[in-house]
Amino acid sequence: FDHVLVESSGISEPLPVAETFTFEDPATRSSLNDVARLHNLVTVVDAASIFDQLGTMDTLVDRGWEDVPGDKRTVSHLLCDQLEFADLLLVNKCDLVSEAQLGAVETFLRKVNPTAEVVRTEHSKLPPATLLGKARFDLRKAGEHPQWLVE
Repeated sequence: FDHVLVESSGISEPLPVAETFTFEDPATRSSLNDVARLHNLVTVVDAASIFDQLGTMDTLVDRGWEDVPGDKRTVSHLLCDQLEFADLLLVNKCDLVSEAQLGAVETFLRKVNPTAEVVRTEHSKLPPATLLGKARFDLRKAGEHPQWLVE
């Protein structure tokens, strides 16, 4: 295969997904990174509701989204984790908000993650080359993140 797309669940965080590529199998001493390369960590941002979601105090458990029983994270905490480590932020539902609202969303995203590429979409449609034609993920840069390989 030239490309494999992996979609994590809506409650996964990009950082642990990326870390998976570094773990060695003790028996074979090989890692996923030996046979595949991570090119992009993408987070889809709902332009119509991002600020409402960030302002909620709901926990993942409150919404039935918990990863493990007793998960104490809030929805806003999860969203921040997803936004700050992504390489590509797809601002979706652009057709449902004004240009001023889109500007506010993009300004916020650039403050949270100044190095991510921000791309506007409607119905999550984008040319395949946007995702497959450019490798944005940098393992060296990821390793500098304070939470890298902490858990």
